[in-house]
Amino acid sequence: MIELIRLNGEPLYVNYLQILSIEKIPETKVKLTTGDYYLVKNTLEDIEAQIIRFLHEVVIFRGVDVPGEKL
Repeated sequence: MIELIRLNGEPLYVNYLQILSIEKIPETKVKLTTGDYYLVKNTLEDIEAQIIRFLHEVVIFRGVDVPGEKL
C-alpha cells in the first residue's frame, strides 16, 4: 500500500497494483483500475518513490538505488 494525500489533507491508502494511470493537471490525478480517480497532493516522483520503497521492502533489488535510502 502507498499513501496518497487528498487535496483536503486526508490520507488515502491505495494498493499500487490498482493504479492504472497518473496525470499532472496541475494536481496529480491517480486513476485506478476500478474507474475511480483521486486528485492528490503527491507528486508523480513521490508516488514512484513510494512504489519503489514498497517493492524494496518485499524484494531486495540488488544494485538499484531507492530514493532517500542507502543500501
